[in-house]
Amino acid sequence: MLSKLKDNLGLVVTGLALMGSVGAGFTAVVEIVDTLTGIDDRMNNIEYEFVTLKDSTYVQNDIAVLYEKIMQLEMAAQNVGRFNEEMATLQANLYNLEQTVRDGGFDLDRYYLLEKWEYQDLNDSITRMETQVQTVNNSMWELNDLRTRLPYLEPNHHSH
Repeated sequence: MLSKLKDNLGLVVTGLALMGSVGAGFTAVVEIVDTLTGIDDRMNNIEYEFVTLKDSTYVQNDIAVLYEKIMQLEMAAQNVGRFNEEMATLQANLYNLEQTVRDGGFDLDRYYLLEKWEYQDLNDSITRMETQVQTVNNSMWELNDLRTRLPYLEPNHHSH
């Protein structure tokens, strides 16, 4: 068997070299698989961190929107306070005006305030009356014109 080995030493060495190459290939494949597994783990970690960053960014956006709405509500509350003060001032002025009118002898409880349609009807009546007055004034002007002409026509009429 030693002689067969000696005769086939080249083949045995080549076979051992091939087996070593296959073993080195397996080692390289294992290293490649380990490298790819490491890359995959890092990508998973990056994806997780991205999702976390995205979620925290949405929370920050939500916080910013809520802060802006709170500021708007505070401004509205300030405006309501100012409007309440103005309303109280206007009510006081109205009371003072009513008191002044009553002190002037005008009883607000006894007199009727006109509705819009009643005011419009009265306004239409006034317009009609103004038109009638204008017509009467035009007739008076014509009569005055005739009175002025009459003294001139009388002497001329008697002489014919």
